Amino acid sequence: MSNAIFVCLMISIFSGCLVLISHYQNLLNSKLDFTETLINTNNASFKYFALNPNLLDLNKTLEIDIFENDIISYSTKKKWGFFDILSTKTIFKGDTIHKIGLIGNINSDKSSPSLFVTDYDLPLKLSGNTKIIGNSKVPIGQIEQAYINGQDGNDVEIKGRVMISEDKLPRLNSTLDINIERFKTLTIDAFKSNQIINSFDSETIVIDVSNLSELRDITIKGNIIIFSSHHIKVSNTVQLHDVLLMAKSIVFENDFSGNLQVIAKNNVIVEEDVTLKYPSSLYLENDTDSIKVHFKPSSSIAGGVVINGNTYKGSLMRQLVIDKSAKLYGSVYCYGKTQLQGDVIGELYTDRFFLKTTSSNYENIILNGTIDGDNLPEKFVRLPIMNSKLKSSGYEIIKEF
Repeated sequence: MSNAIFVCLMISIFSGCLVLISHYQNLLNSKLDFTETLINTNNASFKYFALNPNLLDLNKTLEIDIFENDIISYSTKKKWGFFDILSTKTIFKGDTIHKIGLIGNINSDKSSPSLFVTDYDLPLKLSGNTKIIGNSKVPIGQIEQAYINGQDGNDVEIKGRVMISEDKLPRLNSTLDINIERFKTLTIDAFKSNQIINSFDSETIVIDVSNLSELRDITIKGNIIIFSSHHIKVSNTVQLHDVLLMAKSIVFENDFSGNLQVIAKNNVIVEEDVTLKYPSSLYLENDTDSIKVHFKPSSSIAGGVVINGNTYKGSLMRQLVIDKSAKLYGSVYCYGKTQLQGDVIGELYTDRFFLKTTSSNYENIILNGTIDGDNLPEKFVRLPIMNSKLKSSGYEIIKEF
């Protein structure tokens, strides 16, 4: 009799366990299904605003029920350098899914020139092993050849239409003017770790490094503005990712590698073998002081370079130097003079060219340089700087955080 009772008890316990396991399994499956629904809803809302960012006002939050299932997503957009940060948060019954990404405009205007040189009635001349691939707008609508330093011959390639340029550079559609005073400012000493990370769903912070002449042995990543009121050298022991760097003058040490957007006042020197990864940019604007951006041999940037000002007199003090084997991918705009002996893969707008050799100085000459407007990746997001780029095929998610 006792054995029968024991067996019945064990069967009851086992059956109860099976029922309990089944119950929790159903709860887990429901939870997973609901989580998947939240993720799909958030992803759809994010993609919707990534494709239609003009529906969002800067620094404002917009609600959307993308699937009309009473699950609300909240989207915001803010400027981050030349690009936009899109943030979408989906909340339901205490569960939250968050997605953040960097987005930018894709240009589809195939007629825009790969090269633009302001028309000051001085023809553009090419020398050595020089290539222009893509449409070009140049002074007088003519490109001539020149022979420099006793060269026996040239290997010049021109592919695309050659048109007459205007007497002024096209106006910029986008400039950078960041007021750091509206953000919380800390010194580097306020951080006890040599790794500083701030998510883009948090408030932007400013790290003031004005007391340093060199930044070294540190990792800084995310929603952070690094600021110096003076000159700053960035060591190759520094890791910078997705940040903004603002200073009067900046030097990137040999072998530095990172991705960031730079805003400088006077000079940016990119030493040999420096890699500024996509999406990186340099922006300088000044009418009163000399400006120089120098890419030394084997250095590179993927994103773009903008050197700007408001006066012709100021343009005479602004210069961009691209050394042999240096590579610039994306949009390059120089309201000043450019010395090109490396490669621009994308587009180059400049007021004029110059060439300085050991024996002489030349005007409006390119020696051993390449401008290639045909070989950027299909979805490479250029800097949104030209009015002609307003006709676009939409927006692209550059990266997700």
